[in-house]
Amino acid sequence: MTDQNRQGHFIRRILWLLRLLEENHLEPGHIPESGWPPPGLSPEEQGELEAVQSAIRFMDEMPGGFFIYYAGGEEQVIYANQGMLRLFQCDTLREFRDLTGNSFKGIVHPEDLDGVEASIRKQIAENRYDLDYVEYRIRRKDGSILWVEDYGHFIHAGEAGDVFYVFLGDPADERSRQMAEQEQALREALEKADLAVKAKNAFLSQISHEMRTPLNAIFGFMTLAKTTLADPTAAASYLEQAEAASHQLLDMITKALDVSSLSNAAGSPEEEECDLGDTLQKVHDFLLPQAQEKGISFTLDCSGVTHKQVYANQKKLRQLALNLANNAITYTESGGVSVVLTEEKPLSDSHIVYRLEVRDTGVGISDEFLEKVFEPFSREQVSTLSGIRGIGLGLTIAKSIVDMLNGSIQVKTSVGEGTTFIVLLPFRVQLAVGATVKKAPQPRPKLRILLAEDNDINREIETELLERIGFVVDPAADGLAAWEKAQKASPGDYDLVILDLQMPLMDGWEVAAAIRGLPDPTMARIPIVALSANSQLDDQRRSLESGFDTHLPKPLDLNVLLETIGRLTKKPLS
Repeated sequence: MTDQNRQGHFIRRILWLLRLLEENHLEPGHIPESGWPPPGLSPEEQGELEAVQSAIRFMDEMPGGFFIYYAGGEEQVIYANQGMLRLFQCDTLREFRDLTGNSFKGIVHPEDLDGVEASIRKQIAENRYDLDYVEYRIRRKDGSILWVEDYGHFIHAGEAGDVFYVFLGDPADERSRQMAEQEQALREALEKADLAVKAKNAFLSQISHEMRTPLNAIFGFMTLAKTTLADPTAAASYLEQAEAASHQLLDMITKALDVSSLSNAAGSPEEEECDLGDTLQKVHDFLLPQAQEKGISFTLDCSGVTHKQVYANQKKLRQLALNLANNAITYTESGGVSVVLTEEKPLSDSHIVYRLEVRDTGVGISDEFLEKVFEPFSREQVSTLSGIRGIGLGLTIAKSIVDMLNGSIQVKTSVGEGTTFIVLLPFRVQLAVGATVKKAPQPRPKLRILLAEDNDINREIETELLERIGFVVDPAADGLAAWEKAQKASPGDYDLVILDLQMPLMDGWEVAAAIRGLPDPTMARIPIVALSANSQLDDQRRSLESGFDTHLPKPLDLNVLLETIGRLTKKPLS
């Protein structure tokens, strides 16, 4: 038998095996130990079946992808091994066939196909005995894009037709990049684990000391009270001091539980009608005796607020102000503490960003400690040095609440001169009939925008903001929903796409890469903007590599967003 006949015979045997498997609802990579082969085969056929099964198993165990396809016509795929299924994120050969249209043309990214096939034809014409080599992109099941290396060989398989054998794998530089990313991820995971162990040990040591101190006071004063029962005045004094120590201990336990409940909280915070001025006034009245006892001033100023009636999580807002103000009073020995609330800027006709500042003239924070001021159980000085009781959770709780309320917090401080905590929080205003918040400038064109944001409050604010200034917004609650809308879109349905990055089901990077791979050139080239709290250089670089046109940070800056939309759509908005 000639080489050509042997090759044709092998191809026919593979097709025969695949047909038998399909008739019995089986996959090449999952041939059962019993109940196979099907009855009715001759001894010769059973021998050939075992031989071709052994070849299939061998090809399935290859570390990379391997497939065979017809060289002519629609370039139909004859066979793909398990490595190919892994590359395309498919579980079965049937799923792979559906994803790729069961053809080489469906395997290669549409933008690369013409160049790839021209390169293969040229290499075959110049040297028929060497493997041809080409690199191209593939689009995987989740929509992500991957560069691969293709080593193929063209053969005349006699009656079976002309076919290609192809070995497929990640390019060397892609593997190096992936290995580097994996190593970096492993290092970061080990560092985080090490930090977690150190934080746990530090916490156990610190909380043991801090809680034993009031406990010791409670037991000591109670003992003294028992020994002075004959002197009611002395006994009452000891009991009062024991009660004060009990409150210190209760405060520590409450804060530890608050941190646990906040870290386990899920979803958006519940909103209710809230009077900002009244909420802060109650915090002021509660802490005022503490400030007066220390001989320092404590003031509240809400004169810069026009719209005090909002929808907010009143309990969390009160807890936030209480923790920040209590922290300020605790670390201030002279001078005073002031709480100031102002309206920062309107986001729309119904949403405003409020600025809450808590200023003190206390000890201040050193540059070294400033980096970890919001970390749990962190204190610049333990109580034995500072004389102040606590386990370092107040600011951690404050930061968690700010994140829950979709706000931001920053610190301005100078050692020996005091500290100012600045919190920006977006709230929906309770508008009276006919009342409005100052509107943002109205753009001329009526652009259509696909907006993906998984946080309900952020999505509501961003949608209303864009609609109030004249855009038509189609919101999506997660990455997969945005991708499905983009797939179904016709040319002209959207002028721009805005994507959050951290989303469930598909993140923003995956959605952007998938849109860039759409067959419709209008949608594939649509401007895409990343809008995310992830604003590090690595995040911005990854966004550009994934197909975004630009990367904008949160919180949303209306003027920057309008300038960006005008530049990308080439339509002036002012």
